[in-house]
Amino acid sequence: MNKQDRVMEIFLVECREILEEVAPKLLDLEDSPDDKEIINDIFRGIHTLKGNANSFGFTKLGGFVHYFEDLLSIYRKEDAHLEKNIVDLFIRAFDIVEQVFSYEEQGREDYPEYYNEILDEIKNALSYTQTDAKEVKILDEIVTSSTYEHNEKIDVDALVEMLKHTEFDYKNEDFSDKKIFKVDMNLDNDIYLRGYNHQIFFRLLKDLGDILYSTYTVDANVPTLDSFDTELSYIKQVSIYLLTQVDTIEIEDVFEFIAEEHEVNITEITLENIKGIMQNRVQEVKEVQETKKEAEVANDSNLKAYTPEKAKSSIRVESSKLDELFDSIGELVIAQSYISQNEEIRSINNQELNQYLDMLGKSTRIIQNKVMGLRMMPIRDTFLKMKRVVRDVSQKTSKDIELILSGEETEVDKTMVDKLSEPLIHLLRNSVDHGIESNVQTRVEAGKEANGKIWLEASHRGSSFVIEIKDDGRGIDKDVILKKAIEKGIAKEGMTYTDEEIIHFIFAAGFSTASSITDVSGRGVGLDAVKRSIDELKGKIVVETKLGVGTTFKIILPLTLAIIDGLTVRLANETLIVPTLSVVESFSPVLSDIKNVKSRGEFIDFRGEILPIVRLNKLLNLNDEMIPFEDSTLICVDHERGRFILQVNELLGRQQVVIKSLGILASNSKEISGVAILGTGNIALILNVEGIRDYLDAEVSS
Repeated sequence: MNKQDRVMEIFLVECREILEEVAPKLLDLEDSPDDKEIINDIFRGIHTLKGNANSFGFTKLGGFVHYFEDLLSIYRKEDAHLEKNIVDLFIRAFDIVEQVFSYEEQGREDYPEYYNEILDEIKNALSYTQTDAKEVKILDEIVTSSTYEHNEKIDVDALVEMLKHTEFDYKNEDFSDKKIFKVDMNLDNDIYLRGYNHQIFFRLLKDLGDILYSTYTVDANVPTLDSFDTELSYIKQVSIYLLTQVDTIEIEDVFEFIAEEHEVNITEITLENIKGIMQNRVQEVKEVQETKKEAEVANDSNLKAYTPEKAKSSIRVESSKLDELFDSIGELVIAQSYISQNEEIRSINNQELNQYLDMLGKSTRIIQNKVMGLRMMPIRDTFLKMKRVVRDVSQKTSKDIELILSGEETEVDKTMVDKLSEPLIHLLRNSVDHGIESNVQTRVEAGKEANGKIWLEASHRGSSFVIEIKDDGRGIDKDVILKKAIEKGIAKEGMTYTDEEIIHFIFAAGFSTASSITDVSGRGVGLDAVKRSIDELKGKIVVETKLGVGTTFKIILPLTLAIIDGLTVRLANETLIVPTLSVVESFSPVLSDIKNVKSRGEFIDFRGEILPIVRLNKLLNLNDEMIPFEDSTLICVDHERGRFILQVNELLGRQQVVIKSLGILASNSKEISGVAILGTGNIALILNVEGIRDYLDAEVSS
């Protein structure tokens, strides 16, 4: 990747970060429309986005956010009251911003739907009359005049007098709340090769105010046409005098991606230094600026002297590099485990060697935990996006709903964060549309508040990461679910189903209880996608519901996809791993509790519940021998379609293992999800509880 590509990648990442930061603030603004701090935060994000977009040629995005920024700036004033319809316009405008950014990133030439409509709404709200930039030249008298006295700011009357005969008729009021800046651009000859075009900077500066005057110098040794290199810049220096209302920091934003500090110098012109600056006494100005910076640094140092522990720094690292590091640490863990458990090494009775082995094990665990921490990130950003989902769906369904977030700072593997958005969106849409009652009177009569409530909570529980989506709605009517499942051929009429099995029908493909198709529901697409997503994350989903009270969807996931907590078991001469996330308990069977049901297989009475038994050796084709129950251990496994029992020879222990994919081989065995290398160097198969449950269901239906 060359320098220009790296700069572009930084630009894209920063734009995405800005979009993620602004999105939740717009919803906060809806709740607190007169909070100027929120408006200022949004304005700063959009302003930075505009400068970045134009600098990198994202003209459609830059053009749109230019007007969006103008509208936001109106409501930054203390006396400006923000109406609900304007907040709604902000939110819809931001949708366009996100879409345009995506289009530009993909190199698409077209515009998103409603781009022009929303832009027209913004212009109407602004009552905006577009005018060309007012570019004039300052007369030579500015340099030679003795009108200026050594005051702090420019004498407005004197400056207006000097500008009388220019191309634009400036009046006193044009300067009443404005400042003049001198922007010096010292251009290296490789600026084009680094992706910069100084003409773009001119346009961006014109967006901030009026260019009063500009000068430039050309390389004295410009080659003749036959040796002229179009990839090099022969313009060496450009000076621009800008009349504007903005502060220095907003001008600096225009040049944010200029890599070399010496290439840009920005100075606010006062009476004391205007003549010197216009006579190119640049060195004097630089000295003033450096002195000022030193004072600011010294001041900052004094402020921070008492709280140095709060100072933080960070670097941006490509996620692929973290993944490579994590894989390497996994190999280190395996190697360390192999060394510590090797019988030949363990047989060496050497105290010093044992001490070093203990140190190696401790250091390996520390490194593993630290690297795992690098992959962990708060679920906060994903949760904040859900506020928008609930807002939009509640408006479409005409329901007044409050979303209550908790546990946003709970951390989880970054690969999971990326994959959790879709299932959460489906579950929240389901809670709004199907969970919360449509009739407010019905809620009030049931002793509930008129507005519905949905809780979205994240937490760590043991070695698991848990997300709960809870509503105080109508609950799930199991009779309605079963009737619909029979109609669609998902369930068989006349069969007896447990409550868990009935509720599980809502995750079947094509299942829907909606009476009609709307923008929100009715197509039978949603919860089956949730189920698939959670399965891919090696997790499970549990549903708890009470009619008339509400429903809770509980997503239980391992903390990371790369390492799982497993129960190691022996089956024949093989070692297998059962994810502890699915294990209820293990026990030695009582023979009188085991029943053989003709054509249905073997079952056991487990705490009053009749559960099917899976003989793993038969399922995995390890051997055809029937392992006597008295010589085996049974493991109760939890699943939303119902618990079942696994038969193994014996338990070997519990340990964390690094998951290795089977690749193409996995498609041939749905009962195996991967493999792990144990400390002994042996390979253990990791069981896929979902695949085993599918096998059981197929056996029962046949």
